[in-house]
Amino acid sequence: MVSLGGQPLMSFFQDIRYAFRILLKNPGFTFIAAFSLALGIGANAAIFSLADAILLRPLSIASPSSVVDVITSTLDDSSRGISYPNFRDLSSRSHSFDGMIAYQTSTLGISTSSKTLPQVRYGVIASGNFFETIGVQPVLGRAFLPDEDKVPGRDAVVVLAYDFWQKELAKDPHVIGRFLRIKGIEFTVVGVAPESFTGVEQYFRPSFYVPAMMLQRLNADATNPLENRSDNSWSVKARLKPGVSLLTAQADVTTVWGALQREFPTINQTRTASVLTELQMRVRRSPPDSALITMLMGLVGVVLLIACANVASLLLGRSSARAREIALRISLGASRIRLLRQLLTESLLLSLFGGALGVWIAYVGISYLQTIDVPADPPIVISIKLDTRVLLFSLFAAMASAVIFGLAPALRSLKTNLVSTLKASTAGSIGGARTMGRNILVVAQVALSMVLLVASGMFLDGFHKLLAAKSAFSSDHRLMLEFDTSLVRDTPAQSHDFYRKLVDQTRAVPGVRSVSLARSIPYLPDQSNTSVVPEGYQLPKGQDSDSVISNVVDENYFGTINAAVIRGRAFTADDKDDSPRVAIVNEEFAKTYWPGQDPVGKRMRLNGPDGPWVEIVGLTETSKYLFIGEPPTKFIYLPFAQNPTAQMLLLVRTVGDPTAIATPIRDIVQGLDSNQPVFNVRTLDSFYQQRAVAVPVMIIVLVSTMGLIGLALALVGLYGLISYSVSRRTQEIGIRMAIGANRADVLAMVLRQGLRLSLIGVLTGGIATFGVARLLVSALFGMASMSVSAFVAVPLLLVAVTVAACYIPARRASTIDPISALRYE
Repeated sequence: MVSLGGQPLMSFFQDIRYAFRILLKNPGFTFIAAFSLALGIGANAAIFSLADAILLRPLSIASPSSVVDVITSTLDDSSRGISYPNFRDLSSRSHSFDGMIAYQTSTLGISTSSKTLPQVRYGVIASGNFFETIGVQPVLGRAFLPDEDKVPGRDAVVVLAYDFWQKELAKDPHVIGRFLRIKGIEFTVVGVAPESFTGVEQYFRPSFYVPAMMLQRLNADATNPLENRSDNSWSVKARLKPGVSLLTAQADVTTVWGALQREFPTINQTRTASVLTELQMRVRRSPPDSALITMLMGLVGVVLLIACANVASLLLGRSSARAREIALRISLGASRIRLLRQLLTESLLLSLFGGALGVWIAYVGISYLQTIDVPADPPIVISIKLDTRVLLFSLFAAMASAVIFGLAPALRSLKTNLVSTLKASTAGSIGGARTMGRNILVVAQVALSMVLLVASGMFLDGFHKLLAAKSAFSSDHRLMLEFDTSLVRDTPAQSHDFYRKLVDQTRAVPGVRSVSLARSIPYLPDQSNTSVVPEGYQLPKGQDSDSVISNVVDENYFGTINAAVIRGRAFTADDKDDSPRVAIVNEEFAKTYWPGQDPVGKRMRLNGPDGPWVEIVGLTETSKYLFIGEPPTKFIYLPFAQNPTAQMLLLVRTVGDPTAIATPIRDIVQGLDSNQPVFNVRTLDSFYQQRAVAVPVMIIVLVSTMGLIGLALALVGLYGLISYSVSRRTQEIGIRMAIGANRADVLAMVLRQGLRLSLIGVLTGGIATFGVARLLVSALFGMASMSVSAFVAVPLLLVAVTVAACYIPARRASTIDPISALRYE
């Protein structure tokens, strides 16, 4: 005997069993509906996994939602960090946080012994309370001690990342107390971080963590960088106290920062302090990525809506066939609420079938997305995966879909007139008004397909133009190799000598045509910024300099990569350290600061208003520096001899296969300095394909696939509606043919119905498309362009394919036998 408390549960299981029987009884309907949902849910889950990896995934720390970013910024730079002295003052004077940390992520050379070559790895230099504040407890050993955060250069201790401990040290259980060499300094291993902790940045996977007090010794600085209040290179995170809101923390930080501005007006006056969530910080760091992810999520959302409309249309059609069943159950005493629950259970079960199949489709899509490769050494990780978060999102999408497509048909089914329904001789003779609902859904599907296809066309057109544009440099027969003399603690003089000998000896290698040094190349993630004060330009009030992307190159750079200086001259060997300082700017730089004027001969100050004067000696075209879809960006080149840098790229132009000279160059490096690591060795051709071409091509494939899925779903919906309409009008068609209508008349009659719905959908979608198009053009500069061909071709395509979808049921209607039709029940 079942207790009263068990009745709802028993009733629920009865609903599920009945829903199973109904769905299995109609396998064609179930498969089409579930597969339609699977396409929508799978596409959404795949793109969500990308959005999660780039924007949404929380940090792998304790209570990540309570950890915020604290930044300072100027009018020209919205995402700068904080100096270490300012961090200390903010940490000690603010009252909204349980803890505040400062850290830097940089490439450092690490070796497991004095006899092994250093490997280039990402390392984190962090304040002593780093692990305590973020709530991460090492699985072996300990974190930093408070005493190790007091004396510069004294405590050479290191906490290893789990991955480094596993791969490089074979999970040595006795690693605590072992010595490792970082930039030639012996560090004692005191702990190993847990496997789940991957750091506090999205893309960087650190191999180790060292105290901030070791920075001066690591960099061999004469002065302590931790006392430099103008060095805003530290990232700062803080943990909110329980019950403290973001607004309260912002007010607290603003008050403290105001006091610091008054105490240090020369350094802090032009900067403002902000408190941001992790999501806000990620959006601020990369607006193009955020805009692109938002647009992709919007497009797959449209695909899901089309799928839901498709299934809702199928359910509306099936509700007519089940009208007598519903009326009979009501007449026998079933409540309408009970029947509503039963119908929604069927919709939920259908959506779960679609969700399960959608997970498989998502797996295929995620496997494709995982081919994204950012060419960098150490690697930059974009962790796109089918994890619990994606599965939960898929479940949520399935549940939401059940409500979207199932509620309206279920409510419509319950609006049954018992007398007329039970008297009706056929299922098809009742519920004629339901066709109106299906018509509206089909029009909506066509309209949404219009929006989706035009957006896809705009993406295709925009990326096609970007890919067809001339590259900023030639990539064939060229090799790049990266070095960092600071990893072996070279002095500036030793570094200059190393690079000079490296270039001279590489130039002598057989098969080498030219050799150059550069701090960076276009599309490399690690770009530098330089503060400039252009002469004669009025900066905004409260701003004393402007920040622009820069590159340090030698006199052979433009010839080696085949980039033109269109006015003035390139750098020469005469641009030495003791010569007048010079620079080359691009057209966007010149247009911004000296519009309508010749920039050659103009001057600017480097590194702030008190920096040295620099004369512009050359002008280059504006090209792409970070991403193929970026807007026109200001850029300057500085000569290597006047701006020595420890980290440089060696660019080699060859006669034949560039990979063939990699080994001779490594031998040269070993001869010059056996401890100097060589990393990021790759051809420029492969680098350009991976960084500038592969990602746009992937986006084109994704958007095109979404457009085709949306179109296919709309065609299925229209085909189903016309087929249903033909089946309902069988007797009418028989009568028309009996009184003289020929097959061509019947064919035209059915095609007109489909054409009318298609045209209404195209017109409705066209209105919405103009707004979407303007949004895409403004939010995604260069990646989507207003394409006239898309606005012409898409409507014509939609009309043509929708008429084609109607042809089969129309032809079937035209072949109806009048005698059989008049007997049809």
